[in-house]
Amino acid sequence: MRVLGIDGCRGGWIGVWYSPSELGWLFSTTLSDLLTVPAATHAFIDMPIGLSDKGPRLCDRAARQMLGRKFSSSVFPTPTRLALKGKDYPEANALNRQQSGSGLSKQSYYLLPKIREVDGWLRKTSSPSVLLREAHPEVAFNAINGASLCHKKKTAEGFQERLALLRQLDDRVTTLTENILATTRRKDVAADDILDACCLALMVRCGKFQTLPATPEKDGKGLNMEICYYGS
Repeated sequence: MRVLGIDGCRGGWIGVWYSPSELGWLFSTTLSDLLTVPAATHAFIDMPIGLSDKGPRLCDRAARQMLGRKFSSSVFPTPTRLALKGKDYPEANALNRQQSGSGLSKQSYYLLPKIREVDGWLRKTSSPSVLLREAHPEVAFNAINGASLCHKKKTAEGFQERLALLRQLDDRVTTLTENILATTRRKDVAADDILDACCLALMVRCGKFQTLPATPEKDGKGLNMEICYYGS
C-alpha cells in the first residue's frame, strides 16, 4: 500500500507518499500531475470533496467539535456547490447565501479554484487508479497525539510540535522535510504545508481508519461528505 498525502499550497500542490520502504515527495502546479505518483493506491487531500446543496456539512461540524475551541477555526466553512459558479467574490457570496442561507467567508472563497480542480478531477476521472478522499491535517494530528495540541501550526513551536509527532510515526520525515524546505520556495510551499502533506500520508500508521461523521452523508453528485483520519 502506497499512500499519498496532498496539501494545497500557494504555488499549487505538495504531495508526500509513504510506503514501508519509501518516503518521497512531489510538488506540482496541477493536481492531476500529482495523482500520477506511481503505484499510489490511496490519497488523502486537505480540500473539501463532497459539497452541500443546502447548509453546513456534518463532517465540518464534527471536526470543529473534535478540535475544540482553540483549533476549530482551522476548519473553514465549506462552500456550497452552487458557489463554485461564482466569477468573483460578490457573486460566489450571493450564490452561497442563496443555497445555504449563509454568506461565504473570504478564506473559503480563496479555496474555490482548488475545490473546482479537485471536483473536476473526481467527476471526469471515470476509473481512477488512486482512491482520493478528504482529510484534514489538524484532525489527523489530534488523532495522532490523542489530545489537542498546544501550539498553532504557523508558529515555530507548532512546527516543532507537529514534526515531533510525525517522527514518532516515521523518523525519515525529518530528512524529507529538510529536503523539501531546501529545494522549494516559501512563496510556493510554506513550511506548514509540508508537514500537513506528511501528516496525511503518515497517519495510516496511527490506528484504524475512521471518518467524521461515522456514517457520511453524500452530496448531490454522490460524493461522500466526510473527513477521514486514523486513530485508536
